[in-house]
Amino acid sequence: MLHMMDLPIFVLIALVAVFTIWALIDCIRTPGERVRILPKLLWLLILLHGSVVAALAWTYFGKKPIADTTKGPVQRTEPFAQAR
Repeated sequence: MLHMMDLPIFVLIALVAVFTIWALIDCIRTPGERVRILPKLLWLLILLHGSVVAALAWTYFGKKPIADTTKGPVQRTEPFAQAR
């Protein structure tokens, strides 16, 4: 049975496990063109090790950010309004 003192440790372990699993799934779903520093297979092997440090490394260094291609530069069609 869990004691009240064990609850914070249990929550911390659960959060670390969820974060590590999320990083592993994110690595699997990320296209190879977005992976940086190491090959994708090596990232997967490191993440399978299960370390929270590996999950943090993947989150911050493992993939390139998505370029926002839907928004281009603003194209003006008429000149600025002249102040009177």
